[in-house]
Amino acid sequence: MKQTLFVQLPPPRFSFEIPPTNIPLAAGFLIAALGRDPELTLKVDVLPPESVDVLGDKALCSDILRREPGIIAFSLYVWNVERSLFLASTIKRRSPGTIVLVGGPEVTPDNRWVLDHPAVDLAVFGEGESRITTLLGSTQKRAFTGVPGIAWKDPKRRLQVNTDSPEPWNLDACEYPYLDRRINPSPDGTLFLETMRGCPFRCKYCYYHKASCSLRFHSNERLDKVLDFVYSPESKIREMYLMDPTFNARKGFRRLLRSMARRRRRSEYPKLHTELRADLLESSDLPVLQKAGLASAEIGLQSTNQEALRAAGRKGDPEKIAVGVGLLKQIGVEVTTGIIVGLPRDTPRDFSRTLQWLNKKEAYSVVHPFVLSILPGTDFRANAEQLGLVYDPKPPYHIRSTPTFKSEKIQSALLECEQAFDMEMDYIAPPSLVDRGPEVLQSVEDGYYVSKWIVNPARETWRKDFLQVMEKASDPFTLWFKGEYHKEHMIEILTEFANTNPHAVVHVVLELQEPPPMDFFEAALASAGNPDLFLNRSYFPLCGEGEVVNINFCIIVPDTGNTAGKRAISRKYSSFATVIWDSPEYRRDLVTRLETPMLISWELESHDVTFKRGLNRLLKFHGSNHEEVLFRNPSHVRIWKRLASGWNTDWQFKESILQSI
Repeated sequence: MKQTLFVQLPPPRFSFEIPPTNIPLAAGFLIAALGRDPELTLKVDVLPPESVDVLGDKALCSDILRREPGIIAFSLYVWNVERSLFLASTIKRRSPGTIVLVGGPEVTPDNRWVLDHPAVDLAVFGEGESRITTLLGSTQKRAFTGVPGIAWKDPKRRLQVNTDSPEPWNLDACEYPYLDRRINPSPDGTLFLETMRGCPFRCKYCYYHKASCSLRFHSNERLDKVLDFVYSPESKIREMYLMDPTFNARKGFRRLLRSMARRRRRSEYPKLHTELRADLLESSDLPVLQKAGLASAEIGLQSTNQEALRAAGRKGDPEKIAVGVGLLKQIGVEVTTGIIVGLPRDTPRDFSRTLQWLNKKEAYSVVHPFVLSILPGTDFRANAEQLGLVYDPKPPYHIRSTPTFKSEKIQSALLECEQAFDMEMDYIAPPSLVDRGPEVLQSVEDGYYVSKWIVNPARETWRKDFLQVMEKASDPFTLWFKGEYHKEHMIEILTEFANTNPHAVVHVVLELQEPPPMDFFEAALASAGNPDLFLNRSYFPLCGEGEVVNINFCIIVPDTGNTAGKRAISRKYSSFATVIWDSPEYRRDLVTRLETPMLISWELESHDVTFKRGLNRLLKFHGSNHEEVLFRNPSHVRIWKRLASGWNTDWQFKESILQSI
């Protein structure tokens, strides 16, 4: 019997080496529910992180098809739905008999573009544990008529929908997934913990309270088993995220905190992260939060405009929130305060007042502004026309305008927020520029994947590796042109990559004998850029309509120390590329004048005293921008990250570098 393969694609990211926190907790619960039926002979598996979190579109499709699944179950979220459906379509073309099942927050009765998608055979609304056994056992006969809360395609590919509500699932009916290793924490030691389902609040921009219509809790006994696992001496859990919508609004949250604090004792880990209602905090909660290791908390202020809050179904007193945030900051908790741009009945002036209030009250450690998303299944989506809401019909469903917040003012509001809190919301860090060491492949056949391809475009030697690199490319991917400029070959390679791996992030590094002419960037974006990708749309309206961020250009230029010349180069390329200044040798007097982002190309051994002195001077003058200090030597990278940020690189993905030069 062919297997059912659960697939949860990660959010888009710009750094290959840092694994995404992509834990398929929902799939784990579904597989646990399937395990309750001893007569069920289905083979089930979850696509592992070394595949789903690493591979680009082409390689990922090939890996899934190699496993020959009879059913592929995709978990669809706003950040992965388009790529998931692209993969589903590609797989169905090559294996028409494969059944595609979808679930997750993007699967709602009103989100017809997902339900109508030609690759989708079967869709589940809300939690799926109560129906997964029936559905997987009925796929061959397609006998779904009596199953509540699903949609399916009949033999003539017509969409059928059953919106009846299923019975709520007993959360204690099966084992918690981590305990039998159905799923694992992420490679960096992060664990997601769900302690309840449902939400006591009814925010009109949120679907969660509708997906779980009642409040249900994992029992204390069940959670104690998970906590025993988390806090065991063998555990390598360093971060635990409580996935409850508002942790301190659940009954028994203090008992759960005390249980964590008792197990944690004097250990530094795991650190705890959660979402809280600051206005519900009491001063007596602080000692136990501190003992439990609370490191960060998300607080949903959203706005100080009471009329906008009422329109959004929000309750809460901003002044009490400010007091609660102050209490959390007193015990060293990093507080991320969320605010929303574009709420109905909010105006640009109201948004400015919210920013001013935040600054005055200092009710934040970090401010996180969100553009309002009109998500499927929400009250705002159902009443969008009545409320006069104009929004993007594709993910992330950003608001375009409201009767009180015109489209041109949304970008202005975000820029005002950047200025008010000295932040850069569209910052993209430069990629790794390691080009030597054990990560370099001897041939393309030696690598399970290729994360970086270094090419001399003027030489035809790259053609022998071309197709295999496209088929093994990772996501993100670095395409490094080194040597002589050859526009036609560079455009050819970049275009083929975009056609083969359309949803991937690609860093284009240009280390050429002369910086490229400006028309290269325009031609490259015209042939390979796709403004309609989710990642590119998610940066709108901060970035302009049609801008592309999934293709990033970096130019490596020797640092001559000529300040005027460097400024001229930076000005010339600033609209298209990041200029990275290459420092080929260590000179003590030049370290203070080096500019970031910089590339350290010193030919010094890691144990060399001169190298250590150079690193210390770099740390002194550039430690605040440590992510923009780059190295060609991988051992130098590891030392720098430990020195500058305490970062342990052992859990990072290993680069797989191919050189065709």
